[in-house]
Amino acid sequence: TEIAGSKVVLAKDFKTLKARDGEGKETALDMPATSNVLQYFCEDGTKVSVRPSGTEPKIKFYLEVKDTMGCAGCYSACVEKAQKKVEEIKKSMRI
Repeated sequence: TEIAGSKVVLAKDFKTLKARDGEGKETALDMPATSNVLQYFCEDGTKVSVRPSGTEPKIKFYLEVKDTMGCAGCYSACVEKAQKKVEEIKKSMRI
């Protein structure tokens, strides 16, 4: 499975307390049941969290992207690249 061209290497379900790696191996999450949240971790550092709203009939998505800046003066270019990646993720997930 991929998100915006990046392979999903780990998926966590905090409702069922199960995690599945990129090869399909399932393991238990050793923690108390917390909430109805799904998290997807990609090989490029992208993380997508999905949960239902507690007050409205809608689903909320939280997107995190990761990159290396390279130099102190590269901040603007890095932000632009991150924003582009977020748009690619939204498009690939149809959100």
